[in-house]
Amino acid sequence: MSAASDVWFPRLAERAQAGPSELSAVLALAASGGGLVDFSGGFPDPALFDTRLLAETASKVIETRPEVALQYASNTGLPGLREALRQDVARTQAVTPAEDALIVTSGGVDAMTLISKAMLNVGDAVLVEAPSYLGAFSVFRTHEGRCLSMRNDEHGLVPDSVLDVLEDARMGASRPKFVYVIPDFQNPSGLRLSEDRRERLVEICRQHGLLILEDVAYRDLAYDGSYLRSIYEIGPDVTVQIGTFSKTFTPGTRMGWACGPATVIDAMAQAKTNTDQCAGALGQCILESLLREGHYTQALPRLREAYATRAGALMSAFDAGLRDTATWTVPEGGFFTWLDIPGVDTRRLAEVAVENGLAFVPGAPFFADRTTSSNLRMSFSRTPTDQMVEGVERLVRSIEAVRA
Repeated sequence: MSAASDVWFPRLAERAQAGPSELSAVLALAASGGGLVDFSGGFPDPALFDTRLLAETASKVIETRPEVALQYASNTGLPGLREALRQDVARTQAVTPAEDALIVTSGGVDAMTLISKAMLNVGDAVLVEAPSYLGAFSVFRTHEGRCLSMRNDEHGLVPDSVLDVLEDARMGASRPKFVYVIPDFQNPSGLRLSEDRRERLVEICRQHGLLILEDVAYRDLAYDGSYLRSIYEIGPDVTVQIGTFSKTFTPGTRMGWACGPATVIDAMAQAKTNTDQCAGALGQCILESLLREGHYTQALPRLREAYATRAGALMSAFDAGLRDTATWTVPEGGFFTWLDIPGVDTRRLAEVAVENGLAFVPGAPFFADRTTSSNLRMSFSRTPTDQMVEGVERLVRSIEAVRA
């Protein structure tokens, strides 16, 4: 039945009448299978899940703590996990959140939802990178926010572009509420923001009263195991850091956190009461056990090596097959590389690529203005290394078909 003939469609909220989001399309494509060489969704490789350990840990916490693991939890999270997360933040950062400055969330998108509920009034602006995570755009807009683009270059976000947006006459009376950034192995570019740029961003935002929403989803996945100072570490007074264990633990357990100024965290906790009420207690108990027993950090080298191997195989395939056709980023961590194919509309290219048995995400949805783009994102996290060359060959054939 079409929307036009559906009696209920006109009664939907305006925000729901836009149809499926572009993120929904990405998730559907990633789940489609069907012989595709798949570079679409930014999913962890399920072969890397330690299923035996997870089963043993789940069984243990259910048997020993059923009154906790199988019950409702506080809107801020179970005390034991919150303490474990405070220590895990301190593991890689020279700062430990106060007890009232951290909340457990149902993954990273939940944290974005909570801060949007807590901070955005109708028409409030959010500054975003260009490009940036398309799922964040959807969350901010659903809560009546406006996404305004900062400027990125080949090294990532240009901090002084914040000043350009602030000075733009189109801002009118509505000042931005916060700045959303992904400094570590960014989605979609794969780039890592330098410490100098992180420091400059904090300086500008502190001066102009802007909150920074720092998304550290890929922070633990530097291939060499290194860490740069986080934005939260540099400016904890102006930063809410949000993290997820979907990339390094399991996405199915929906575990994440946010830490930052206590006033903002408290407002997020109140917002959580009116969304899913609390993050799942069973997942919290499992994660707490893995953190306290050291299993989480012990697993990181294996994950880094696996994703580094995939990235290296894809870069080699690019060098062999795309050198005269495109440019691309060379990631030092995370799941993504970002390509530019001059003169090609990658929305059209994506359609042709699927016909050729290849899936990726075109670049336009990663820009707040959704303009036509010659960029595309390829996620290599689940792609077997022996499919990399074939995938690039299919990409080349698709480019030739579009240009013909």
